[in-house]
Amino acid sequence: MLTKTKSDVRIPRKEWEKMKANPAFSEAIELLEDIADLETATHTRGKDVTLKQYLKKRGIHHNH
Repeated sequence: MLTKTKSDVRIPRKEWEKMKANPAFSEAIELLEDIADLETATHTRGKDVTLKQYLKKRGIHHNH
C-alpha cells in the first residue's frame, strides 16, 4: 500500500522489490535509488569511495 503525505511518499519494501524486478519499473526505481544515494553522498564527508566500490555496491558490473 502506498502512503502519501504532504512531504513524503512511502512504499513498503515488498512492493518496492516487486517494482524493481518488473522491467517496466526497474529503470525508474534504479534512478530513484541513485538520486537518494547522491543526496546522501552530498551530505556525507570523509567517506569517499572509488567508482569501482560504488558500482560494486549498486550491483553494476563494469569491465573497465
